[in-house]
Amino acid sequence: MATGNARGAHEKEISSLRPFFDPRGVAIVGATRTPGFGYLLPLVLRRRGFAEQVFLVNPAGGELHGYPLLTSLEEVPDWVDLAVVLVPAPVVPQVLDEIGRKGIRCAVVESAGFAETGEDGKRLQEEARRVAASWGLRVIGPNCVGVVNTENGFSTVEVLDEALIPGPVGIVAQSGVFGNILLDMLPGLGVRISKAFTLGNRMDVDEVDALRFLERDPYTRVIMMYLEGAARGRELLSTLGEVAQRKPVLVLKSGRTEAGSRAAASHTGSMAGEDRLYDALFAQTGAIRADSLEELVDLARVFSTQPLPRGGRLGVVTTSGSLGALASDAASSAGLELPALSPATVARMREGAPRWMSVRNPLDVGPSGHFHKAMLAVMEDEGTDMVLGIYVVPYAVVKELEAMGLGWEILVGDLAQVRERAPEKPLVMCCLGKEEFVRGLQGLAGDGIPVLPSPERAARALSAIYQYAHRVRYER
Repeated sequence: MATGNARGAHEKEISSLRPFFDPRGVAIVGATRTPGFGYLLPLVLRRRGFAEQVFLVNPAGGELHGYPLLTSLEEVPDWVDLAVVLVPAPVVPQVLDEIGRKGIRCAVVESAGFAETGEDGKRLQEEARRVAASWGLRVIGPNCVGVVNTENGFSTVEVLDEALIPGPVGIVAQSGVFGNILLDMLPGLGVRISKAFTLGNRMDVDEVDALRFLERDPYTRVIMMYLEGAARGRELLSTLGEVAQRKPVLVLKSGRTEAGSRAAASHTGSMAGEDRLYDALFAQTGAIRADSLEELVDLARVFSTQPLPRGGRLGVVTTSGSLGALASDAASSAGLELPALSPATVARMREGAPRWMSVRNPLDVGPSGHFHKAMLAVMEDEGTDMVLGIYVVPYAVVKELEAMGLGWEILVGDLAQVRERAPEKPLVMCCLGKEEFVRGLQGLAGDGIPVLPSPERAARALSAIYQYAHRVRYER
């Protein structure tokens, strides 16, 4: 646990980062009339309500999108507290000196051409770091796209409007473009964002700072991280241990192989280090390591929408015996238990069921039409802590029903009702088949019930939320 002095220092560091997400005013240094970085950002910020807070700086002067181009930072109002730097790399140290001299104390340096390019770039980055440090300037970057805050709609990068619908997931990504792609992709998968850091080369602000900030952020309940290496290994260890006790931290760490390590070093100037050390770090702290981008997103969908379970007893309802068997194998391998259904649940399902229906766990309802009834029964069974519903049916059947004017509800039932019957239990659906079929089930499930594309992925995600809940309760 952090001491009082350490907590005070951390709070000061966290406070110093607030202008990145809620600035009084923003100077865009390097705004340009040529389409590219610095061209569209002023338009985006104006559309989101920041028109009176944006000031564009370019020594050439002139006008851009109706804004005057100020020829120097001296013309920027004194109350501006954030600068977004988009100038060529060799000019960055000079610009940071001007920013510091102006009294601005936060800067996002989106310019590339630093440590990721080799020795000359490393020397340039170190020069920029020394200049920033001499002014007490907090810097995100270089080689990044900065931040996103869905709470107020502020961002230092162009993102889709749907990415700004507020949610509970905070993002920390060393790669700027990777973070941007996550913001494009996640809303369509039902994952909503609170805040996002893209750190780039981590000249100053790094993953430790970002974790501490998101730990204190009341809008963030789950943290996703893409990590290429650790700038401060020991502090990352202690910080992850503290943060993961309060909020799940889901990590995708690249550099598992020698080739991956080389790629990370050339991308953000990061040395990945021995991968087994990171495995030990995550295991020791309670952070949850994803093996792939797909798994990272699966975990985010489940952790951000589902409650922590009481235990690891999984109930499975399926329309396919084979998929139920695959789910059972995956769940058992991942440390979950598939208990027998209670006598009350068995009796409830026997009533009106065809003789061939297997009333056990997994509960295989086949084409009986009892899927909704089975989902309600297993959710209400006191012997289950979480439920996986697997729904598959030939898409030709769906098309025939649609031609008759019948909706999806006749097949699946009211999933919102299923969710309400046991709000304390995680509920995940699994669906695979024709793309239109999967989209239809996702529409019925809504954002509150994750729909994953395989029983194995669903079982691994449910195991992860159980393991996290067990660890947090045990250590507390």
